[in-house]
Amino acid sequence: MKLKNKVVIVTGAGSGNGRAIALRYFEEGATVVVADINEAGAHETISLAPEGSKAMVVKVDVTDKADVEKMVAQTIKEFGKIDILVNNAGIVGFTPFLELSEEEWDRVHNVNLKAPFLCTQAVAKEMIKAGSGGRIVNITSVEAHRVVSSSGHCQPHYNSSKGGLHMLTKATALELSAYGITVNCVAPGVVQTPFTEKGLSNPAVKQWILERVPAGRVGQPQDVANAVVFLSLDESEYITGSTLVVDGGWTIY
Repeated sequence: MKLKNKVVIVTGAGSGNGRAIALRYFEEGATVVVADINEAGAHETISLAPEGSKAMVVKVDVTDKADVEKMVAQTIKEFGKIDILVNNAGIVGFTPFLELSEEEWDRVHNVNLKAPFLCTQAVAKEMIKAGSGGRIVNITSVEAHRVVSSSGHCQPHYNSSKGGLHMLTKATALELSAYGITVNCVAPGVVQTPFTEKGLSNPAVKQWILERVPAGRVGQPQDVANAVVFLSLDESEYITGSTLVVDGGWTIY
């Protein structure tokens, strides 16, 4: 119960990594705002929380500034503060570069990069107003640092959006450090989520991945959640602007 009395917002918490992160915070006694554009998924996440957990569902389009500000205002009204923000909401795209449309490029960047900017700015203002510091954790990817391709095609829109979030993390960590706010990344490798289910169902693709992961297995959402919670604890207060890679050793090579 290391995070008892802490109020956390987790975006994209209606499934996958976001759900695991929210549930891990519940285990540590935190009050969790389960934020997702999929309201039904968010309610399902709360239904899986331990009995007696304090929570609130907020339906939010994290790419819309007014919606983000409404989410923050609802949290402050309900719980009086925000101690931790996890920018987890994200999408992937698999269209080859030469076929990539402007619309898909914009959609991926809006969710993966614009949304964390909007959420971080809105939440940081409340943290500064409260004067008690805070923790912000951004979910990037190993693909913020390297291009991965098992078929000859890459994901330039995804790579650039996560690479941009990596640098946004560093820049905001520097600026917000004066207020006692830390900003860090967790960069997962391949994790078993609804986003990766199609690829991992292909035995050849899964074998290709496993041959490159020294740990010998695909990551699980709980692996990501454990790293996120660590960066929220008092024990991590001297860590900011950093990336915690959770990839089973993939990036060793």
